[in-house]
Amino acid sequence: MRSKLYTCSKGKIISARISDDELENVRQLMELTNLTPSEIMRKAFHLQIERFNQTPIPNNAGL
Repeated sequence: MRSKLYTCSKGKIISARISDDELENVRQLMELTNLTPSEIMRKAFHLQIERFNQTPIPNNAGL
């Protein structure tokens, strides 16, 4: 097992593959809101959590 070379003082990192169209949408949001890509994704996660809390999903939803 490899040892960790450094300690990250920031939060965890999530990597995702997105299409060119999705990247363009993120860039447009960045320009409109003056937010960083990380801030946009954090807001998206929070909105999704709120949505799930308002409409509970069944246990067998496959998520």
